[in-house]
Amino acid sequence: KTPRHDRPPQAGAMSGASCVAASPARPARSLMLSLGNGGAPSKVVGATCRRRYCRGPTLGAATSPAPTSATASGHDAVADATDARGDGGTKYSGRRVVLTRENGKNGDMKARLEARGIECVEMPLIETAVGADRAALPAALADSTGWAWVCITSPEAAAVFLEAWRTAGRPDVPVACVGTGTAKIIAPEYASGALTAPTFTPSRANAVTLVAELPLPPPESAEGGDSSENRPPRVLYPASANAATTLQDGLAARGATVTRLNTYSTERVTSVAVDVLAHAMRADVVTFGSPSAVKAWVQLSGLAPAAVPAGTRGGGADAAAAAAHHPLYACIGRTSAKACHKIDLPGVLFPEDPGLDGWEGTVLEALDSLLVGEEGQGHGRGQDVVSGGEQL
Repeated sequence: KTPRHDRPPQAGAMSGASCVAASPARPARSLMLSLGNGGAPSKVVGATCRRRYCRGPTLGAATSPAPTSATASGHDAVADATDARGDGGTKYSGRRVVLTRENGKNGDMKARLEARGIECVEMPLIETAVGADRAALPAALADSTGWAWVCITSPEAAAVFLEAWRTAGRPDVPVACVGTGTAKIIAPEYASGALTAPTFTPSRANAVTLVAELPLPPPESAEGGDSSENRPPRVLYPASANAATTLQDGLAARGATVTRLNTYSTERVTSVAVDVLAHAMRADVVTFGSPSAVKAWVQLSGLAPAAVPAGTRGGGADAAAAAAHHPLYACIGRTSAKACHKIDLPGVLFPEDPGLDGWEGTVLEALDSLLVGEEGQGHGRGQDVVSGGEQL
């Protein structure tokens, strides 16, 4: 097989039962175009994977290889990823994936993908800025009244928390992390004994699940035993200024008093090196870890979204032609996928369970779908696609 960014343009990309002309600027790709009701998310049924897809061209499902441990040796990981057809190379040799997290945050994913023979292009599309409430965090952490929980919802928030926690004198506060990737940042402080208070991670790495599963203590009795003045549990939420209010609203609805501090923000990058962008534009898959990265990609790439008319299945030839210019998009979770959905980016995938393992699996699933299409096995309906019951 010739890698996508090196093979010549082809004269037609299959789209369901129709064939549309591909732009000579980019090679054609086989995609199954199918939508749920009026652009609702769709999921593949009858397959072993549990991925959901956003509006736009969706893919015939392929079972993703098991995620590669970033700690495994490169030689062993590449050997595990070797194509079963015995061609002497790796299954993903020559494939290109763009990593768009901020500087210093792409290393783990890069190691996993490169171990499988995938070429990675690092093109950070977001950068972190200090939030308006950053200076107030150390004093809040040291508040003698105490906190039922300090909720941390991203690796960046974890880094900001640790900096303020050390400034505050390392108070032993209970920490709830949205997922294992975030918890990993704080884990060394528990291992060293610097933090001994309870910690919590929900079963799924998203704010909705954290709200539902976080164990909140009952209200504390006020002095004198007057039950009418019981104090609700207090939660400190050092957040990104860009974060939705899902967590604070949900915990407040459960009876907690939530103090949100906007300690940082993620801003989209407005320019990148010309040669890096040129490589990225010839990639098979672009990854998104935040809505800001989605917006930056659209602005920098100049690729027009593939709008799908409401109430149609597939969007017709115009949507298919627009989709042929795009790579596939692999989002870390639902929030980034919603940003893609909002602007009609085609070929968007995201894992049911957010986190690095699920994200890696989604990237591999996208690449597998391209391999299947090139071998002539991915045309037509392949797997039945139906409207998913869960809205983005």
